Amino acid sequence: MERDHENDYLNKIRILEGEKQAIADEYASQQKELEMLEKKLAKFDEIKEQRDWLLDEMTKKINELSRFQSELFKAARFSAIGEMSARLAHDMRNPLAIIKNTVELVKLKHSTTLSDDLLRLLGSIDDASSRLAFQLDEVLNFVKISPLNCDRCSLRDIMNSAINKLSIPDQIKIHKPFNDIRIFCDMEKITTVFTNLIMNAVQAMDSSGTITIRFDETTDVVTFKIQDSGPGIPEDLLDQVFEPLFTTKLRGTGLGLQAVKTIIQQHHGTISVTNRPTIFSVSLPKKMPVKF
Repeated sequence: MERDHENDYLNKIRILEGEKQAIADEYASQQKELEMLEKKLAKFDEIKEQRDWLLDEMTKKINELSRFQSELFKAARFSAIGEMSARLAHDMRNPLAIIKNTVELVKLKHSTTLSDDLLRLLGSIDDASSRLAFQLDEVLNFVKISPLNCDRCSLRDIMNSAINKLSIPDQIKIHKPFNDIRIFCDMEKITTVFTNLIMNAVQAMDSSGTITIRFDETTDVVTFKIQDSGPGIPEDLLDQVFEPLFTTKLRGTGLGLQAVKTIIQQHHGTISVTNRPTIFSVSLPKKMPVKF
């Protein structure tokens, strides 16, 4: 009887051990499945990160492509407008020169017989013609980028040549530097730079005030600065002054400062502007970089 009970206990123990082993095997199997699932989830997260990165990159490329297409379209329009403007400007210069020369001849030959009112009218015609000629030059300088024709020049001579080309109101005083600096540059183009910057100062002061020009140099760089006593440029517009077609004046093309910047960049120089007082600073290398 006792032996039968002992056999029953042993059988129960064997059954329990079998169930225990089955549970252990099931646990091990589930553990493996869990590990595989975790690996799949990790792989899924990695794929998700790659997908998000690809979406971001694709969005950036689409935006860049859209911006490039917009700039390309704008460049094509500017090119067409530029060609047309250059033709118009070129065609208008000859009759404008005839008007100016005729006014000068009339004033020279008949200055003693003309009335004051008529002389004032002729002066108005001359001023308007000069202003229009200046604007036509701005258009041509912006559209037509010709190669440099450099030589060693006097910066003071360039400055005086620019001033002599302009009609400066009597109410504006120009303080010139006493020193002179020799520089290797395209004299005609740097004269255009002075002409534009000085005229810009005249217009900024509404034809009344003071313009101060300074020359400075280091071993390798020549700097000239043009300062005016005008009200200054609004701070929120200061970064836009060299952009094409930007102007705060009622009269003007908005191309003068852009043309100036292009000329300075051709000379491997820099131009900047500070405010209150308004000072345009141009720095040019004394020697042009050698191209190989």
